Amino acid sequence: MLENVKFVSIIREVAADDVLLIMDALREEGVRWFEISLSDGENGMECICRALKHFRDTDVQVGAGTVTKTGEIDVLSQWGIPYILTPGFDREIVQYTAGKGIEVLPGVLTPSEVQEAVNCGIHLLKLFPADAFGKGYIKALKGPFPQTDYVAVGGVTAENAAEFYRAGFKGVAAGSNLVPKHAGKDDIADIRKTARRYMEAAGYGK
Repeated sequence: MLENVKFVSIIREVAADDVLLIMDALREEGVRWFEISLSDGENGMECICRALKHFRDTDVQVGAGTVTKTGEIDVLSQWGIPYILTPGFDREIVQYTAGKGIEVLPGVLTPSEVQEAVNCGIHLLKLFPADAFGKGYIKALKGPFPQTDYVAVGGVTAENAAEFYRAGFKGVAAGSNLVPKHAGKDDIADIRKTARRYMEAAGYGK
């Protein structure tokens, strides 16, 4: 599933009563992949629960982000979550997730973390923060690890998203640059406009 990802909208710290309105608007603009962060704990879980039910049997893919505990994976597994993302590389979390039959996109930054991920059989990775060392960094990583691909997370804006694709990233993800924290219905018009720019950068539309 994750091998098809090209653009991900990260939803973080948005009220559960507003999350579906925002996600529906993004879907109408062509966004199909979502990461709902657990950075705000129970609210994030509630948002995921509602989104999984709302988008069941559709082409929308809803995953969980900022997953750091096996207990979270247990709950998400019961709900049928298809994939999770982690902020950093944690072998225990990666192996536990795989054991549940859930795909994982782990966060990496250093060659050591990439090597550990490859040794765990994972070749699609989340480079975070993607803007830490410049866009040429991915080429340096692919030198010793040519079998790896990366999704850029951190510092990806509507203005520079196309540059990340050109640099060799398989996909990019946008967080508060697309959906601000605590966004609500009054922000949807702006979110739609920004989403169109990301979709254009990704090379596909609705």
